[in-house]
Amino acid sequence: MNPRRDGAAECHRLFVYGMLRREFELHHHLVRLGARFRTEAKVAAELIDRGRYPGARPAGRKGKWVRGELFNLRQRARDLRVLDKVEGFFPGAPERSEFVRALAEVILNNGSRQTAWIYWMGAGRPTGDTHG
Repeated sequence: MNPRRDGAAECHRLFVYGMLRREFELHHHLVRLGARFRTEAKVAAELIDRGRYPGARPAGRKGKWVRGELFNLRQRARDLRVLDKVEGFFPGAPERSEFVRALAEVILNNGSRQTAWIYWMGAGRPTGDTHG
């Protein structure tokens, strides 16, 4: 998996497909941060059943999609630091991270494409927390 880094400093969008979605267990983190729901969207990926919560990996084949929600983050740097903890992502040690944050192309319901942050399933072991 090659995380995209182009435009990373400017990107305030976050795509969520799991427990951070509206009406799910960990959505309160996005509410507390003041993230604003924009639209439903999809990303070229495969959904992995991890028991209590899902994980996703970039699609290895065409036609694989994971549906989710796109949010705008208010204070990108602060919000991503908080969400990194929620997702079990260690920026200094991605190989130990349960999820890895990267930029991905997201397709909105109207067909337009935007870049957003996503937490892909990483190589690390589950920490026991529920993630989004």
